[in-house]
Amino acid sequence: MFGREDFEFDMETEENEIPGVQPENPAQSEHFGDFIVKYMQNVENTMELFPGTTFQAINEIFGILYVPLENTGELEITGTSYNSIPKCYTYMDMEAAGASGITRLHDHPYLKLRGKGTAVAVIDSGIDYQNEVFRNAGGSRIAYLWDQSLEEESDMGAAKVPYGRLFRKRDIDLALDSENPFSIVPSRDTNGHGTALAGIAAGNMVQGENFTGAAPEATLIIIKVKPAKQYLRNFYLYPPEAEVFQEDDVMMAIAFAIRLAKELGVPLSICVGIGSSQGAHLGTNALSQYVDYVANFSQVSVSVAAGNEGNTRNHSTGIFSQEREKIVTELRVAEREQGFTMEFWGEPPEIYELSIQSPTGEILEVSSSIGSRTQELSFVFVETKVYVNYILIERQTGYSLVYIRFFHPASGIWKIFTQGKNKQNVQFHMWLPVEGLISQDTYFLEPSPYTTVTAPGDARNSITATAYQHRDGSIYIAAGRGYTPNGMVTPHLAAPGVNVKVPLVRGGFGIRSGTSISAAQTAGIAALLFEWAIIRNNQPFFTGSSVKYYLQRGARREENMQYPNPEWGYGRVDLYHTFELLT
Repeated sequence: MFGREDFEFDMETEENEIPGVQPENPAQSEHFGDFIVKYMQNVENTMELFPGTTFQAINEIFGILYVPLENTGELEITGTSYNSIPKCYTYMDMEAAGASGITRLHDHPYLKLRGKGTAVAVIDSGIDYQNEVFRNAGGSRIAYLWDQSLEEESDMGAAKVPYGRLFRKRDIDLALDSENPFSIVPSRDTNGHGTALAGIAAGNMVQGENFTGAAPEATLIIIKVKPAKQYLRNFYLYPPEAEVFQEDDVMMAIAFAIRLAKELGVPLSICVGIGSSQGAHLGTNALSQYVDYVANFSQVSVSVAAGNEGNTRNHSTGIFSQEREKIVTELRVAEREQGFTMEFWGEPPEIYELSIQSPTGEILEVSSSIGSRTQELSFVFVETKVYVNYILIERQTGYSLVYIRFFHPASGIWKIFTQGKNKQNVQFHMWLPVEGLISQDTYFLEPSPYTTVTAPGDARNSITATAYQHRDGSIYIAAGRGYTPNGMVTPHLAAPGVNVKVPLVRGGFGIRSGTSISAAQTAGIAALLFEWAIIRNNQPFFTGSSVKYYLQRGARREENMQYPNPEWGYGRVDLYHTFELLT
């Protein structure tokens, strides 16, 4: 198991490598495990514990250790390793622009805000760089395209990226003029999700299609996040067809975008349209912490999706009281479910006693007294194996974490019995993986749609966008809902995200729904605010938090509804109304 004391280091160098030539880049290699670390001690001393380990800094707080898997043993959830093991994230999937007050500002005789002098970064599945909505008279509007999934070339010394391949505007322009563009820039968006988000955030105006991105004159920075490594997919028991991405790769993408925007000398609006239900939903995942950090930078904003977990039945909660000392949570498991994880998070200071009942009625107890080492629960009448790690005090949150993995679970109704040893009036939560990473027929029988905003939507300084139907004003039924378990307001705003026109790979337009669409439009709106505040010198020290507060103040709210609330946050984003308040 990977069970050394926590990795917290002092940054002495940008990157450390063992002597000799590495046969493959450890960030992309299936032979290396990735571990997210904070550094307050000496890097070299820790690296000596695991021969062959290399270190890559993300920024002055976070870094990544790439450790040969042959040296780590099997992964195990412990009090110190939980936050170091990367979580996995997946997709959160012109009338809409009008509903948010965008087109009125595009055409305003004085303001004419279109994102000029700003940059929008989209961290997702890549981009169809040949699409007309990302080109103008000067060629491509993409300043940088970092494809993390491509194998690096021999001239990577000046590439500015630690793995994958980096393409600049001049490369993309050359490809656009070529008969075989992919021979020059071989990056493809095979999913189309990133292309859609980039179009919503910053695509060109297309009059004949009644389409425009929110910031059609912004410069684009695109990062295609590489697929998660197989050892993590195996550990989290994800289905083979699922598209998932590692937390550390997303963090590296954010750091890259900030660095390049700084070199360009422009304010930056970042769009993150992927999410995860892993973690306590308290903003303590490494990615959420990092988003909090960078959104306090001057001239950097981060817009994220609230997720689409509101009606998936993948969340359950229980509250103890004097009348309710034991709670039974029923979980329906689908036929042919191969395996899945479940996370139990309980408020302090209670000590939780859990037992698990199989569909045949056999009950096995989870020990709370043997530390965090893995417990194996073997049932006699079903072939299911259940592996449990009980962490009494998870160090980032102070909560109790019970991490459960079901291998080849028997179909039917499983029951989790929970009671508090000290009879405290506290609350606990259970989360299954997000939709697409578990069968739709595996779910809690008494779910709660609340506290379902996905990470990093639980970050305090992000702009977390939920989705609504702009034609009738109704909330998107699948949208994740707040608040966090400790009562922090999230989502922050609602933006159009239902049946929205988006550009497609290889041209044309289609329709998509999801909170990632809302996050993309919010990212474009943030670029317009940066143009007004920084480029036009109205508020030269504008931060990501400033963007959020301005948009919250100007959001449209219904008279008969109390705000903020768990569905709408502070209301429907309306940038034009924000400027009306300013005047």
